[in-house]
Amino acid sequence: MAEIPVEKKSSSKTWLWLLLAALLVVLIIWWLSAADDDVEPVVVDTAPVESVEAVEPAPMAGEMTLAAILAQPQAYIGQEFTGEVDVGGPLTDRGFWVENDGARMFAIIIDEPREVPLDINPGQRLQVTGGMIREGGDVGEVEGVPLDDDTRAVLQDQAAFMMVDESNIEILESA
Repeated sequence: MAEIPVEKKSSSKTWLWLLLAALLVVLIIWWLSAADDDVEPVVVDTAPVESVEAVEPAPMAGEMTLAAILAQPQAYIGQEFTGEVDVGGPLTDRGFWVENDGARMFAIIIDEPREVPLDINPGQRLQVTGGMIREGGDVGEVEGVPLDDDTRAVLQDQAAFMMVDESNIEILESA
């Protein structure tokens, strides 16, 4: 009888052992990093405070008035004004005075293409939505549009002004 060598196929599970070893390494790293996250307790000083300075809360959009803006212009820079205002005079090519509850602020209109341009005159009542409050001072141009000398002269004396897109103005009453 002839002897035929028969090799038994061994089930090579090396990949399984490598996967288990990698998983074990990941778990050990996670356990060690979680142990480093010990948080020290916070100690609160309970000593009485003799005086507390009153901090005025940030203005809410619903209570924004021209008087509030003019009282604290830096608190409102970058916020949007919405409300009814009266147009005061004198006007410039791009700007006009708006009044509300005895407060007066300068506003600049950004001309967006409209079928019928707005004709803003002193004595009108306007509904303004989304008028952006900007810092006054030495302003050369607004939204890429150069300003005339009269408008720049007025803005130089203002702590803040309102910039309004023409499409965000509705004339409620005419003079």
